[in-house]
Amino acid sequence: MHPAMFFTLSKIFWLLAAPSHWLALLVLASILCLLLRWMRAARVLGLLAVLLLVATGMSPLNVWLTRGLENRYSRPPWPTHVDGILILGSGFDTMLLRARRAPETNSGAYRLVEGMAAARRYPAARVVFSGGSGALGGALFSEAETARYVMDELGLDPHRLTLEARSRNTYENILFSKAMVQPRSGQVWLLVTSATHMPRAMAVARRLNWPMVAWPSDYITAPHSGSNPFDIAGNLGLTDYALHEWVGMLVYRLSGKAL
Repeated sequence: MHPAMFFTLSKIFWLLAAPSHWLALLVLASILCLLLRWMRAARVLGLLAVLLLVATGMSPLNVWLTRGLENRYSRPPWPTHVDGILILGSGFDTMLLRARRAPETNSGAYRLVEGMAAARRYPAARVVFSGGSGALGGALFSEAETARYVMDELGLDPHRLTLEARSRNTYENILFSKAMVQPRSGQVWLLVTSATHMPRAMAVARRLNWPMVAWPSDYITAPHSGSNPFDIAGNLGLTDYALHEWVGMLVYRLSGKAL
């Protein structure tokens, strides 16, 4: 499948498949049935909405899904030597940076902090940030511009930084970055991304024959943490996020983009 078609279909699929979107659609459909006096349909749709709300917003499902991903790769000891550090983007809004002259904070911002910590520990290592735009309609400015701004503020020598600004998804992150840096056999590269995203990223790196050391950041769960059934909005968001990664891994493997 052509990369542009794969990207578009994956975005449309998730718009239709996200549990929180289904919940909203069920609620709207049940209200519409009430207005039309289709009472039996309204009751069925309402019951489905309640069941979905309990499963995705009040049960520990979100923690189980997330922990199952985060337990795949634990943080190893610092390697003796590192040749390069690849940091994957997480949806930074560079248009907001340009408007406010300050970067946004999102759930993946700690990837840059972890990447910078590794860069300071290994002053001879090459630092690569990969991130274009994952928006369905594209974006005027790439995530890489935000990364340049943040890492410059944190004091990284700009001559060490390589920016990959074309990628739209995880597969392209690693594919385009590898083409740019052309890692040699025997080199040690750290792969910095969120712990939840790491299994898919490492599976792509294996598929593209780029041996990397997983360096997970911004964990969400602890080994024995539970969920708060009253944080419904947070639980819904976390269920969406974790399920997106599980589905993404399955689709990548079925399409030959990951091992």
